[in-house]
Amino acid sequence: MTGQPPAVVRGAVAVWLALGVFLLVENAVLWLRRAEFEEAAVRAGDDPAAVPGLLAQLTVVAVAFTIGYGLFGWLLRRGRRWSRGVLTGVAVLHVLWIVLPGASAVNLVTLLLIAVGLALTWLPGTAQWVKQH
Repeated sequence: MTGQPPAVVRGAVAVWLALGVFLLVENAVLWLRRAEFEEAAVRAGDDPAAVPGLLAQLTVVAVAFTIGYGLFGWLLRRGRRWSRGVLTGVAVLHVLWIVLPGASAVNLVTLLLIAVGLALTWLPGTAQWVKQH
């Protein structure tokens, strides 16, 4: 069966893509605040030269999650049944990544987007869509 996916699938994909964009924007803001982090490191007695390395690691993680959400969201839109399980796995890893170090306002937005994405991904309309493909 071909054609446009139902609204629930398009909504799920939109949320996963929005989450990826949010991660990249959040990461760009971190880089823009680099000087603040370096000053905070000096005040804490830490090496400010470590800040760029930490930001680079966070960038790699943000890009990896963005690629995961984008790729598997696209596969969900194409009706790949297994993409729902992989998206769930990526989301669980992401939740662990952000919850273990501690909560923040940005993390709450991320958690909300993950929750909405998962809900839409597992609704009956989405299940029916992937079952038909």
